[in-house]
Amino acid sequence: MSKDRYVKTIISVAACAILAALFIVVLFFCAPKIEPVTETAGRKAEYTYSHTEDGENYILERIPVTSGKDFTAVSITDLGKLKRITEVNYVPDKFVLPNSMHPDMQIVDLTKPFEFAEKGTLIFVIFNLDPNSEDFKAQTEKLSEYKIGDNWRFTFSLPKIFCASNVYYKTSLVARNGEIENYDFKQYNTNYDKTTQEFSATTQNTLIELSFYTRRQALEDAFNSAATVTVHYQSTGSAYSGITECPLIGTETAVKSINENSKTLLITFAILSAVVLAVLIVLSLLKRTKDYICSILWISGIALLLLSRWLLAQSTGAPLLCVGLWLASSFIVSGGAMFSVGRNFGKIPTKYIFVALPALGALLSFICPFIPFDALLAMQTVCAVIKGVTAAVLVGLIVFSLLSGSDDRDVLNAVCAVLIAVAVIASLFLPQVFPAQINPIFWLCAVVVIVTFVNFLILIRRTEKANAYLTANLHKEVARQVKDINAVIEERDRLLQYVSHDMKKPLVNSVSVLDTAIEREKDAEQTKALAIVRQNTARVVNNLSDIATYAKLNYIAEPSHVVDIAALCAQLYEFHLPDCDANGIVLVNTVTKPVKAFVKQKGLENVVSNLIINAIEHAACTTITLSVKTDRHWAMLTVADDGKGLDEHFDVFKPYISEKNTETGGLGLYICKNIIESMNGELTYETAGGAAFHVALLKA
Repeated sequence: MSKDRYVKTIISVAACAILAALFIVVLFFCAPKIEPVTETAGRKAEYTYSHTEDGENYILERIPVTSGKDFTAVSITDLGKLKRITEVNYVPDKFVLPNSMHPDMQIVDLTKPFEFAEKGTLIFVIFNLDPNSEDFKAQTEKLSEYKIGDNWRFTFSLPKIFCASNVYYKTSLVARNGEIENYDFKQYNTNYDKTTQEFSATTQNTLIELSFYTRRQALEDAFNSAATVTVHYQSTGSAYSGITECPLIGTETAVKSINENSKTLLITFAILSAVVLAVLIVLSLLKRTKDYICSILWISGIALLLLSRWLLAQSTGAPLLCVGLWLASSFIVSGGAMFSVGRNFGKIPTKYIFVALPALGALLSFICPFIPFDALLAMQTVCAVIKGVTAAVLVGLIVFSLLSGSDDRDVLNAVCAVLIAVAVIASLFLPQVFPAQINPIFWLCAVVVIVTFVNFLILIRRTEKANAYLTANLHKEVARQVKDINAVIEERDRLLQYVSHDMKKPLVNSVSVLDTAIEREKDAEQTKALAIVRQNTARVVNNLSDIATYAKLNYIAEPSHVVDIAALCAQLYEFHLPDCDANGIVLVNTVTKPVKAFVKQKGLENVVSNLIINAIEHAACTTITLSVKTDRHWAMLTVADDGKGLDEHFDVFKPYISEKNTETGGLGLYICKNIIESMNGELTYETAGGAAFHVALLKA
């Protein structure tokens, strides 16, 4: 990478980190927040408490209470288009009668961690106007925009309750989520008489339409005219019990809009993440490469994060599993980023050692929803430490990666890693932000998905451009390569012709001189020695003749085309019949029906002629037969004789090899095999009652 480009890369990645951090700060502090409803304090109320002292007779007591002291409540005068309730009345281990209270009730701040019992009651109270208030008329006018008919109407959005719940509005059952063990509805509701026997988990958001009567003279005491939402719940006894998020309250449009928009954004980017993940996996399988593993890791982590959050916003029967996956997903994302910019130092696999850190964090986070509350607090501390160390290591690896120089793909990976690092660091300090549209970490994850998707669109475009260039210039490239190959072949042929011609000439003269010397020599031993020299010299001359013929005709470079094997055999039959007759051999041609094959005609003619001549000269046969067999893909041309046959353990296709008699050793069959293989055929032989050479050719 050039120096200018290197500097630009560092500046780009640094700018990306700064912009991401600024985006989080601006969105967190400047985005519209869902303000909490102010608690109403000092308002007097009474409720009826029913209990037994002797186990038989019920005692009814009217117990006076004060809001802000004995219980928590909000007033419709403090409501708006959209707000959140941050406190709830809580009774552990008991199911309180709907639209009532209990002496053991305590106030719980939902913005702070709290250990809820395995089962219990949650009570939300929203006061109507105080009919004795001096500014009743002014308060009425302030609420006019929420008035429909004779009622002020608001929508109450109850978040997920872990892990089964029955929800009551005043005294009416409005929602059932899962089943509470041994729960008799007749004790709490006169309109529903079912009893559930076994515990089963289901969580989902519940919307309740709240109605407040507007006529002053018809308003009763504070508690009876209020809207109360009572929740009976049962959990698995783990850290996630009861309620962990703040309910929303406001107009129907505002409440439904913020919930639906959040769910829409979550599922939209979850689907986009899944599409990008599928593309990455397909590319990895097609290219058989591990280059995309880091991107697959962080995209799968983001997809898991978004999908688990979306499932928690829906109705799910495995809420704790969804929470575990959601908590673990951030570590999977950071692990993918760490893997993308990590480096091994020498033989030390530091890249994999570093990735083990977020892997441990993912495992510990996943089990958090399934452990007791006390263990959860300790586990959350451990996970926070691991996340902080992971973020620090990730930043260090990004800096090291940039300083060591990177290619284009590493730069894009570094950009995604920077965005992920900023999101991980921000998650250590930012509280959980709801909904998704005002959550800066959600938007950073969305940007990572988009950048990764664009990155692979660019990669695919580059690949298509490269393929288009290769396709457009393929004929030029092929022509150039053919030209180079022909030049090499021509140079080889010139060399072979030179060697065969210039070396053959003196050897032919030597054979003549040796013939003369043998005729004049009287000594038997000398004659024998000269005959051996003459035989070896003649063998070299024959080999040089084969080389000269091979170089001259250049069968390997001959183009293939469709040839009728029957016509070729008929031609060769006519050509070799006189030689066979002269040697007392019967030449038989059984190929009469047309058989089309894709071959090099001159090369095939030379091979078949060579096989016939070898049979005439060396087989000691009485018959030579030409035949052909075909199947779906091949045409098998056979040259067979009834002679002495060949040794089965002897490879006649090796150069300069002969069977017992050195006069038969040469290059003929070796060259024949090369010619047949150059046309994608195969030359084999067998010996059984003679010798048979089979030429397998591709059918046309």
